[in-house]
Amino acid sequence: MTAHLSDSDRQALRLAHDLREELRLALPPGAGGPTVSPFVDPAGQPSVLMRMDAETARALMALLRERRTQPQEPRRADGSHVLPPPPAPVGAGATGPLLPTSFPTR
Repeated sequence: MTAHLSDSDRQALRLAHDLREELRLALPPGAGGPTVSPFVDPAGQPSVLMRMDAETARALMALLRERRTQPQEPRRADGSHVLPPPPAPVGAGATGPLLPTSFPTR
């Protein structure tokens, strides 16, 4: 069925499918799913067009607003996560757990 499609056409189909699925999982069950249509733009890039009713648009905006107001994990310029600093030692002057430097002999 898709044998006659170009690579860009196949990528656009996959992109539309993946986006449709992510929106279905993210939006509340009562919101009607948007229509997601694949297409290849004039530059040959896989793209999608979305159409949705007002209820779905409001649900999507609420979801995006909620995500924007939540504290974000720090990221590097390349998008990778920045590891949090190690926990501070407990107590004044603590340097961490005490480890034996020699073991008792019998």
